[in-house]
Amino acid sequence: MIVKNNSTSIDSIKICPSQLPYSWNGITCRNAGTFTKTLTNATGCDSLLTLVLQVKNNTVSNDTIKICPSQLPYSWIGITCSNAGTFTNTLTNTAGCDSLLKLVLIVKNNTASNDTIKICPSQLPYSWNGITCNNSGTFTKTLTNTAGCDSLLTLVLIVKNNTASSDTIK
Repeated sequence: MIVKNNSTSIDSIKICPSQLPYSWNGITCRNAGTFTKTLTNATGCDSLLTLVLQVKNNTVSNDTIKICPSQLPYSWIGITCSNAGTFTNTLTNTAGCDSLLKLVLIVKNNTASNDTIKICPSQLPYSWNGITCNNSGTFTKTLTNTAGCDSLLTLVLIVKNNTASSDTIK
């Protein structure tokens, strides 16, 4: 009597989530796990096949960035962002799977202030936000607001005319 051998095989496979479902010897694998199938080998005996299926991880990154309008356009991993919004990109991580990236870009506000001031000539020179004004005109200064962005100040300075009157007394 001849004793025939059963043959056994174990395969270990690592895949990315995007490769699911995974098909193996007529079995549809929808997640990680150990799967077995019995076939008949060339000598007519059982052939036990085992698959150890591992699903590698995708990575996810969510970032929120706040910038001033002067920082536009904003460059983010090869994407040029010209305004506020939500931007996404998919790269490949070190495991060879998807790296899903999301950016919420917030553009903070600049502020502006416009003032018109009328003064008499005797009030010259007029001092305004570190600027010495010696005559009528429009003056501007850029400061930083509480959001860390530009605050554009504008002053329209009007120097009024002195008037003279003469009265004749009889």
